[in-house]
Amino acid sequence: MSLGKFSKEFEVHYYEINRFAEATPTVILNYLEETAVSHSEAAGVGLAKLKAQGVGWVLNRWFLTMDKFPVWGERVTVETWPSSFDRFLATREFLIKNSAGEVIGRASSRWLYLSLARKRPARIPAEFALSYGINPERVVTEPFPQLDPVKEAAISKAFAVRKSDIDTNQHVNNTKYVEWMLEAVPESIEEDFTLSLLDIEYRKETTFGAVVSSLCVEAARGNGWIEFIHSIEGEQGVHLALARTRWRKR
Repeated sequence: MSLGKFSKEFEVHYYEINRFAEATPTVILNYLEETAVSHSEAAGVGLAKLKAQGVGWVLNRWFLTMDKFPVWGERVTVETWPSSFDRFLATREFLIKNSAGEVIGRASSRWLYLSLARKRPARIPAEFALSYGINPERVVTEPFPQLDPVKEAAISKAFAVRKSDIDTNQHVNNTKYVEWMLEAVPESIEEDFTLSLLDIEYRKETTFGAVVSSLCVEAARGNGWIEFIHSIEGEQGVHLALARTRWRKR
């Protein structure tokens, strides 16, 4: 295994696919997060150890591009590594490969190291660099771009936060925001297009029982592609998450 890199294999199950027998975008994100968690366990700084110390990782940003989604029964390998630790922020990279070893997806992510009791950023321990190993290789060369909120939604849908939406940090799991966003994308788009880019920033947490709104509007269109911007809003219009998605013609 090369410096700082960790790999995990997944098989696409029937309950993880869409109408085209492809793994859904949220399934892909679950694969990425599961690989990151497994890497932490292998490095000796897993969930239980961090929780006992009153700290944990909270996802701040996903930037995902997909050339092709794996299909039912296909095996994929997710390779991940931390590319930087900077005070209380870590950047982690991912490659998604098919069974032939071809890269079909890439992702970069940003994580906040947090004191769970104080709900404030905590300094990442210096020994983490040795535990994980840092590889400065980036899969996305551009910095995380600024995301703008939806100002006037073409589509708006409301959701109540369920018990099943909550993760081990007592926050809504990051993939739930993506599910809410994708629910607001017009049905005709998902029929004729496939997601090629997802860029999401998590801003505020929400809790069980809250009602959130998923806002979506078309932002741009080109030859064979279309782009949307998204906002997840809480009470009084507070921005919980912002995103943009790009869709490629099937």
